[in-house]
Amino acid sequence: GIEMKFATIFIAVILFIPIACAMLYTMFYPRESALFGKRWQFKNENIEPSDEVIKYNRMVGIIGLVISILMLIFVIIKY
Repeated sequence: GIEMKFATIFIAVILFIPIACAMLYTMFYPRESALFGKRWQFKNENIEPSDEVIKYNRMVGIIGLVISILMLIFVIIKY
């Protein structure tokens, strides 16, 4: 019934929010996201990812955000 539709859409939105936040962080801060969880591997503090890694992270963020928005729209339309 209507409760099941609401529950499905509600769960989809709740799952979408952290994914969208992670993708937005990757888009706007590609340098920091490239080093996320890897800083402990380096001795000095001024580590710098390459330009290719920064471009790659930004593109992954954009593509991931577009795909997650399309999936959310699909769930809302389907239910």
